[in-house]
Amino acid sequence: MKESLKARQAEILKCLITSSAPLDIAFFQEKFHKGERTIRYDIGQLKEVCARHRIEIRYQSRKGYYIPASQKTECSQLLVQTEIQSRDGLTGRDEEERYQKIFLYLFVQKSHVTAERIAEAYFVSRSTLARFLGKMEGYFENQFFLDARKSMGYRLEGDELVLRRIAAGILAGLFRGSYTAEDWYMLLPDELKDKISLEDISEISKSIRKMNARFNVWISNMSYLNLLSYCMVRAIRLYSVKVVFAGEAMEEGEGTYARELLRELSGEREGRTEQELKWLSQILAENGIFTEECMVEPQMLQRVLHKIAAHIEATQGKGQYNLEQLKKDLFDHLKNFFSLSLSGMQEEENSYILEEIQEYYYPWFQMAKECAAIIEAETGLVSGEMEICYLAVYLYKNSVHAENEQKNVLVVCATGKGLSHLLTLRIKNVFPTLNVVGQVSPYQLAKASDLKDVDFVISTIPLENTVVPVVKISRILSEEDIKRIKDFLKYGKLVDEIPFSQTNEASFTAKKDAFLPQEIPAGGGGLVEAATTLSRLILTLLEYTSKFPEEYQLGRDAMLGMIIHMSMAVPRWFDPGQQLESGEEFTREYNRIRRNHPDVFALMEKFFLLVEENLQIRIPVSERVAFFLYIIEEEKG
Repeated sequence: MKESLKARQAEILKCLITSSAPLDIAFFQEKFHKGERTIRYDIGQLKEVCARHRIEIRYQSRKGYYIPASQKTECSQLLVQTEIQSRDGLTGRDEEERYQKIFLYLFVQKSHVTAERIAEAYFVSRSTLARFLGKMEGYFENQFFLDARKSMGYRLEGDELVLRRIAAGILAGLFRGSYTAEDWYMLLPDELKDKISLEDISEISKSIRKMNARFNVWISNMSYLNLLSYCMVRAIRLYSVKVVFAGEAMEEGEGTYARELLRELSGEREGRTEQELKWLSQILAENGIFTEECMVEPQMLQRVLHKIAAHIEATQGKGQYNLEQLKKDLFDHLKNFFSLSLSGMQEEENSYILEEIQEYYYPWFQMAKECAAIIEAETGLVSGEMEICYLAVYLYKNSVHAENEQKNVLVVCATGKGLSHLLTLRIKNVFPTLNVVGQVSPYQLAKASDLKDVDFVISTIPLENTVVPVVKISRILSEEDIKRIKDFLKYGKLVDEIPFSQTNEASFTAKKDAFLPQEIPAGGGGLVEAATTLSRLILTLLEYTSKFPEEYQLGRDAMLGMIIHMSMAVPRWFDPGQQLESGEEFTREYNRIRRNHPDVFALMEKFFLLVEENLQIRIPVSERVAFFLYIIEEEKG
């Protein structure tokens, strides 16, 4: 069932999702300029909608309304899928937001739109709307003009790239601090919600990340959001609004970042023109990404790299750095730095990064200064402090010391027990150089007075204000988690501040559900393989059961019984001759569970599907029903 909310109700729900503290009635009254009765009615409606999806809107005495942190991800997904009945009006908004909303409304129109239609959309009178429209060009510094025709209405006219820049700038400002496609879709203004889908945003994001990884491009979070926003408004203009821009087809030239990204974004559809390529290249350059040939001769670049490698070997001794990999990393990075410098641009300084590198990576920072001096002597280009910091991170990444140094880690999970023990065992197996000094809960961590011997924390839950770096992972150490820890070991605590390829792209709550990757051997293979298979099956089962709604949380005995049952069932799964046929009574029970317990049914079906795909076996209905008997406790009449 697709839910439907009024625009104001959707905004209230968005506030509850994004707020870290309870919000009282007075907050919403001030925000929406509505009376207490109206706000209470809206919250009552929201409670009913959320309850249908097993999400609570709770009330804390004297503080206000809130959504439990454990349910915010599900609530965010609900909001993304909800139909908004009408966009909100212009009253109660600041001047900037009013003009932005009207601009976006006109930006997505295929033709002229009448004043009556615009006024009706925003619940304002024609005279009020006329005042806004009369000042609109000046508010945006006359970057475009409004073509007004009495019989037809209004239409934005002007340079297409300028219009896209304005729209992209609005989106980038709204997206700041968010990291997932679900977040970006939720933050979309109402004017764009029905013009681009969540799937489209996700695909655009994947395309950018794919190109970043392919071309070894470093891009700051803000630059990433700027580029993402531009690509989104471009897609809206081309494929949703159907605004057509004539131009010569893009030539099949060298596969630069801009050309390949444009191909990736356009697929086989329209949009692969030289004009689109020119516009995209300008946007990339404005965000510090130069996609054409380096402005410095490759021979000079190779000479610089050779001198840097020789200097490092002469001052640090042989074997202290992986020089071949360092030269490969620096070749791609310096091409962009040279182009940036020769264009009169420089990397925006980040005080946090500067302080962190100079304090915690001082030896590599000093070496980076010496490398920067070599670059200046050979090219005449001066490296700013941010560029020196980037060089330091590359040096740190490729230092043998950084690779071999053993780290002391502390594992943190909700209770410090149970799954943390299994997680610790897997961390030790995957990272033999890590020394796990203990497993604690967040409460125990807050009480710990001495963490001087802990290099970093691996946590299954978000932590704030810790004195040591934190690497956030899921509870079962998935492949993505392993990569994240490896990135941390390479780049240190800056892994969340300098985005490398895809490192910063996904937020903690947006991890994939691939709890059973291709690591699981498909049957046979000896005792070690069998033990490995069973242990991963148990971890996967625990992960899925942890996602059950509160009323289905399993007790110790039920969980132990289910694990024992699965241990005994695995041999049957690999030997069809041992499996019992599923009679009609099992089928009836299976369908009854599907109807009466849809949430648990969906989660367990996902688990069964993963097991079948990875083990290449079939789990019969009778076996599935047996698992549900451990989970679902029902009173017998």
